[in-house]
Order: sequence, then C-alpha cells, then structure tokens
Amino acid sequence: MKILAIYDNGGKTIDRYTVYYDEMWSPSCNSCLCMSDDPFYPLGVCQHSGGQLGDHNGKQITFEQLSSDCQKAVLNDMEEA
Repeated sequence: MKILAIYDNGGKTIDRYTVYYDEMWSPSCNSCLCMSDDPFYPLGVCQHSGGQLGDHNGKQITFEQLSSDCQKAVLNDMEEA
C-alpha cells in the first residue's frame, strides 16, 4: 500500500487530515485514513473511509507536515495492510 496524497482542510472538520492510499474502496473511491490533530486522544478521530482525490479535501501537504502522532497512525495503518 502506498500513499497517493495527503490533504489538510485547515480544521474545518474534526477529521482534518485525509491520507489517500493506492487501494480502491469502491470503483470510484480510494481507501483513505481520516484523522484529527490528535488521532490517539480519546476524543480524537482516526478512521478508515473511502473518498475521491481533489481540492475539495483541502490543501495538499507532505507526510512530514503531519504531526508525529498522525505520522505514527499512518505508518501503523500501512504496516497492518
């Protein structure tokens, strides 16, 4: 599994970050991981979903721009795949 794109919506929603993978969720959606700033916090968000790449997700960012906890969540997710 590889990362296709990472988006940051600037905090408009609780699932601020969306990391898209090269696996398909459905014929028109890629698998993705949606996270809040603090994905391991009890009130944080870290969930799998499906979605479409594009500017509607927010600004595209690099893996290094994610917080260390978000990076850890993505790496854990990729190890389990």
